[in-house]
Amino acid sequence: MKKNTLANLLLLTSVAFFTACSNKTPEVVKPKLTALNIIGIDVSTGLKCTPSIDDLPLARTYPVLENTIISSVVTPERQVRGCVIDIRQPRRQSANTNIANNVEWSAKELLGRKYVWGATGPRTYDCSGFTQKIYRDAGIRIPRVSRDQAKVGQYVSYNNLRKGDMVFFDTKKHRSGKVTHVGIYLGNGNFIHASSGAKKIVIFNFNEKSYYKKRFLWGRRVIHSTTRLASL
Repeated sequence: MKKNTLANLLLLTSVAFFTACSNKTPEVVKPKLTALNIIGIDVSTGLKCTPSIDDLPLARTYPVLENTIISSVVTPERQVRGCVIDIRQPRRQSANTNIANNVEWSAKELLGRKYVWGATGPRTYDCSGFTQKIYRDAGIRIPRVSRDQAKVGQYVSYNNLRKGDMVFFDTKKHRSGKVTHVGIYLGNGNFIHASSGAKKIVIFNFNEKSYYKKRFLWGRRVIHSTTRLASL
């Protein structure tokens, strides 16, 4: 009798155990994070995306891209299979670039104005009177004459010229290395200046006017986003 009771008890316990196991909610297996996921590639779609911050180990220590701005706004159009697609925008133009563009535009507005030695505008200019006026309009103060203008700002060699740099020349018949002329570099080998030879403000190209390339001394950079004053 006791043996039958013990057997029945064991049978009921086994049934209860297996019933409980069969009703247990299956454990969800989270997919493993792969190297492709870490660099932002969804292997199921082939699209580049940004994994969730919770999925990335030590994600908060990852460096932010220096030259991009990642949008923090996520819309349904920016989500594909749970991945957030980066919407990146170029950084705004630097302040230096904006100033250089303003210098170029202001200088070109005076194209064709007559050259007169010693003139500072508004209808006629000599070479240094022209450059002083253009940089003054951009908020940059430079000296009046070319030999003094050649001493301000940062020295720049021919191969490192940028738009907005001043360019200096020795135009004397017998060259001595002293500054006698100045213009403004526009990029791509072009510079604008008040030319005594052309008797007006013109744009020349170094490669087309070998005279000026041979007479070139150096450039000076006075465009800086942190200061608008070029001093001696």
